[in-house]
Amino acid sequence: MTGATYPPIEQLLPHRPPMILIDRLVEATEQEGTCEVTITPQSMFLEASGVPAFVGLEYMAQSVAAFGGYYSYLVNAPITVGLLMGTRRWETSCEFFELGQTLRIHVSHIWGKHELMRFHCTITSEAASEPLLQQADLSVFKPRALQAYLEEIDHDNSGTSQRC
Repeated sequence: MTGATYPPIEQLLPHRPPMILIDRLVEATEQEGTCEVTITPQSMFLEASGVPAFVGLEYMAQSVAAFGGYYSYLVNAPITVGLLMGTRRWETSCEFFELGQTLRIHVSHIWGKHELMRFHCTITSEAASEPLLQQADLSVFKPRALQAYLEEIDHDNSGTSQRC
């Protein structure tokens, strides 16, 4: 779907401001998607040195969500919540994403179809001396009935742990 016009990111994610951390979906195929974010003075989590590199995991997770949300958008289905279950093989070559830097977050669906899926994700920047800034595999759980799933967990855990 290269060359396609994509809807605003707010229409593809279940998140709401200020927790929408990525700016736009720029490409999507059946197995892959690419999003972008530019680090600005308004970027969430910005510190004096930039945005800490660990925030890249959330950039990746939101890019996975935008990729899935786009295909829901195309068939006029509701945008649903997925849960990040784990991260494998996270590698980073930076401590911070720098102010003014535009990051490209690429996600590739590598296995799973319905409720459990895995994606290989990379973050690159042409402005960096090392273009590949991060990579990781993300495992995502997307229950068909999220509210029922959460209520079941709450019921199973009631009385066995303290709430914070």
